Formats: sequence, structure tokens, C-alpha cells
Amino acid sequence: MGRVCVALAAGLFIVGLWPFSFRPVNHAGWLPDRDGLHFKPDGIAYDLELLPVPAMTSLSDQPAAFSVELWVKPDLEPDDNVFHILTMDDGHRPSNLVLCQWESELLLRTREDGSKRGFREVGGRGMLQMQKERFLTVTADPSGTVFYADGIQMADMPRQMPPACGLGGRLILGNAAEGKHPWTGQLFGLAIFSRALTAAEVAQHHAAWTNNHAGSLTNEAGLTALYLFDERNGSWAEDKSPNRHRIFIPPRYEVLRKIVLSAPWDDFQFGGAELDDVVINILGFVPFGFCVFRFRRMTVKEHPLKSVLFAVAVGAVVSLSIELIQVWLPGRSSSSTDLLCNIVGTLIGALLAGHMFAPVERRTDSGPGSDNSATSPD
Repeated sequence: MGRVCVALAAGLFIVGLWPFSFRPVNHAGWLPDRDGLHFKPDGIAYDLELLPVPAMTSLSDQPAAFSVELWVKPDLEPDDNVFHILTMDDGHRPSNLVLCQWESELLLRTREDGSKRGFREVGGRGMLQMQKERFLTVTADPSGTVFYADGIQMADMPRQMPPACGLGGRLILGNAAEGKHPWTGQLFGLAIFSRALTAAEVAQHHAAWTNNHAGSLTNEAGLTALYLFDERNGSWAEDKSPNRHRIFIPPRYEVLRKIVLSAPWDDFQFGGAELDDVVINILGFVPFGFCVFRFRRMTVKEHPLKSVLFAVAVGAVVSLSIELIQVWLPGRSSSSTDLLCNIVGTLIGALLAGHMFAPVERRTDSGPGSDNSATSPD
């Protein structure tokens, strides 16, 4: 039975750490036939420096306004998670500004301290259709947030100026800083402004981008970043704005912010995929808890409750070891949710074994020659 426990533990480590890739290939790179970048799971590109913080309003700590332009072609319309196309990360959780995709909706998320989710979210439906090129613009100022697709207004949200929407921070493309929200698609161009573009300017910029004249935007007021992605090779994409930053495309996939045992409320979204993970993580440790309990009962005479606690402790140590090693595997995530589910699975297995073998143990303890067997009087 001891060998079975060791074999099960080894199997859990293999499943939890597979494919043991500590330096996986970065699945982000140049398009072969036109200007732009492609992104797939385990892909990322990012600025090594922080973008400058725009001027603040006199009445609050919020920037006066901003605009973001993205020329994209999504590969999918995902409904099991929210995937980050562009992230502005200032080192805190959640990131201060994110443009992401859920199904065909473009979402703008900005950090909101004190709220239940930690961020505020507004969105424009039908803006990200699978395998369709779209030129997307999001503008925001104190009057509200407006979404455009191909120069046409798609959604107007008066007075929905996201709070704390600072553009200052590290620009990340194709993923979240934690590496848990990889976007799949193609990015042909990107521009960021520290002001809200007018509807006329949005239409003019759309025409400039789609007619290969985006280079003319370098003289636009408030230009913070401009990437044409026309290098087509190498590890760097050059910023054409006055800031002259660069986007780094690493040869190996990187997670910029490693999380140790992320909290359940940070990574559980009550979706189908999350529920499947919970069930798998519980069921995967049931056989281990069952066998460890039986091994303990066969080798040590003690109260069954102590054997249950022993099995749970061993399961917790195995699970915790896997989760801590996963911190250094870019393709995996270290989660306290998984740890708790594994412990629950171990407990279920131990209790199941105790219930199944309790009658056998009672008969053995009360049988002939046992300490508890009755003795006939002389």
C-alpha cells in the first residue's frame, strides 16, 4: 500500500506540473505577410519602461482624458474567460487599465479602489468579431466613455468616466501581467493619446490607418504611444511617438507578475471552466486520500480520526508543493483554490476509506485472539 501511495503522489506531481516547461517558447511574434503581431496562448509582448503619467485635473487625481486605438483581428469569440488585449500595469492588482475581450464585446476595465471586484467595467458589444479586422477606438473624459468600430460610434456612456484610469504604467500586449488571460488574434497597430479624440478625429484616424498613412499621426497633440509594427523581424517594436519607447517580444514566454497562491476571489469567476477545474482538483486527490488513510491504518494502531487527519496533512503537503513549484512554470498558475480543492478531495477519500473498512476493522478487533475478545470463565 505504501508503494501505491508513492505512485499516486508521483502521478499527482506529473499531472500538476506537466509539461515541466520552465522556459516555454513565447507564442507572440511577427506576422509573416504584413505589418503586425500575432498572439496565441502563452504569448506576450511588453514595454520595459513605464509610460509617463498624463497631466492630472485640478479637482481630482484622475487624468483629464485618454484615447486608445487598436487595429485588430481576433481569432476567437471566447466565452469562458476575459482575455487581455492591452494592459496598463502600474505594479498593483488589479491593473489600472485593461482593454479586453469577452465574446464579441470589447471591455474597458479600470481599477476602482473600494469596490467589490476592485475594478469598474464598461463595454461595447459586437466590436470584436471572430476572424474580422476591426479598427477600434475608446475615448474617455469627464463627460463619459465612447466606443467606436471602424470610425463609427458603437456605444456612448455619458458620465461613465472610469475612475483612476491612469495611463501611467507598463504597457503589456496580448496578456495580463499575471499571465492568466492570454488573448488570441492579430494586432496591426496601436495608438494611445492623453486626451479624448473627437468623433471627427476618430474617423480621420481610421482612414489614416487603413490607408497606410498612420505615420502622419506623429504630430497629433497628446500622442503618448504609436506602434505601427512595421519592423517585421527582431525582438523590438519601435514607438513612433515623442516618448520613443519600445515593445519587447521575448523569445521565451514570461509572466511579469508571479502570484503565489492567488486568492479564490481573484481567480474564480463561476464559469464552466472554473467549475470543471474545481471538480477535477477534488476528484484527483480522492484516491490519494483513500490510499494514505488505508496505509496509515495498516501500519499504526490509532483512532480513525487521527488517520484521517494524517491523510489530509499529507495531501496538503503534496498539493502545496505542487502549487509552489507552479509559481516558476509560466504556463501554470499557483492557486489557493486548487490547494483547498485538493485538501477537500483528500478528506473525502480518507472518510470514504474509513467508512468502507470500519466494519472489517471492528470484526478484526473483536475476533478470537484480539485484546477485545471475550474470555470464558474458569
